Amino acid sequence: MGIPAALITAIPSVAKSVGVSRIITGGGIPYPAGNPSLPRDREIEFRKRLVERALEAICADVKEPTIFDVSLA
Repeated sequence: MGIPAALITAIPSVAKSVGVSRIITGGGIPYPAGNPSLPRDREIEFRKRLVERALEAICADVKEPTIFDVSLA
């Protein structure tokens, strides 16, 4: 039993194909952990939601590669 980890990536299909267990869908290629095209307040919310989703992912019991999407609803 190891330490749970999650990967924030802009290309979840590649992470899944190599067997990453917990995958968080991030922003674009140059900024997987952010989106500088958003207004400042929405950018901060997006980053906060990424971290929250990553924490949820590492707490989840997974048996195979699992993608955790980030919603900004």
